[in-house]
Amino acid sequence: MISPTFGALAQGAIAKYLKQATGYEAAVLADTDPEDLHQMRVGLRRLRTALQVFEAGIDLPKAAREPKVAKIGRRLGQLRDLDVIGDTLRNQYLPRLPKGEQVALLAVIDHLAQARQRAYRDVKQLLTGKSYRTITQALRAWVQTPTYRPLGQCSAAAVVPDVVLPLMGDLWLHPGWWVGAQVVAHRPTIQTHLSLAAADSLIAEQGYLLHSLRKQIKRVRYQLRVVAPLYGDLLEADLERFSTMQDTLGALQDSAVLAQFIAQAHAEASHPMPTLRNLLAQSRHQSWQQWQIDQKHYLDAVVRQDLRLTLLQPGRQPRAVAPAALPVR
Repeated sequence: MISPTFGALAQGAIAKYLKQATGYEAAVLADTDPEDLHQMRVGLRRLRTALQVFEAGIDLPKAAREPKVAKIGRRLGQLRDLDVIGDTLRNQYLPRLPKGEQVALLAVIDHLAQARQRAYRDVKQLLTGKSYRTITQALRAWVQTPTYRPLGQCSAAAVVPDVVLPLMGDLWLHPGWWVGAQVVAHRPTIQTHLSLAAADSLIAEQGYLLHSLRKQIKRVRYQLRVVAPLYGDLLEADLERFSTMQDTLGALQDSAVLAQFIAQAHAEASHPMPTLRNLLAQSRHQSWQQWQIDQKHYLDAVVRQDLRLTLLQPGRQPRAVAPAALPVR
């Protein structure tokens, strides 16, 4: 397989994700389906990732650089977070509560609706404003007539390993992997027999590490997705697993966010809604068990090394290895 240049890979990715993001502008402004906002935000995240991955090889105008795109994504993210919370409370929890708790939760949902109206007005002002138009026009102009730095003219296969391997190193070294794990006889050991109370305590104390790890996994997944065409289907299994881990750790975080939001929105809600508290706890414990499965997989040194070797050699078949079993306690 003949590798494209690093710059050509960049131009294709940026064009694709810019089209995806801006293609949802009108639908987001119409505000008839929350999925439109989600898809626009996904497009912006992927666009931002492409700008980060290819930064060393492309010469962008100041108005089109990654921090500008990131700012747009953050503002859309505030509205998206409210949509997710609202959908979860209405569809996942409200129908499962007794009548008294439903009344209390409906008051919280009403508070949420008011906050969403304010967030939507902010998004509407953003998407119809001059700053947003300047950014998108600058990116479209670059896509039509791209300019590259010297690395952009090099083979992508020669450059990409140096881009993605440091990112993988940051992921493997993240302390979040060790929440609920320890080293025994020089080997990682997963603490699978923690009581529910002990797991809750651990999540409360070190949940911030898991939240940080989730963000790092998301960055890695998006960046690997951008360069995946160079590797055929060799990254697909890891990309799928990273996606699952992101969802699992997100569910853990959502439980804490929902409890905090409810407490802020309705000062007395946490006391009269024991059923809701129990449901949140059940969801949290299910996510914790799934997290330990993925944690065990990626604490295996053989699994990590196999992915390193794959990333080091775009377009080549890695050696076949079977992950060794980790001890559990």
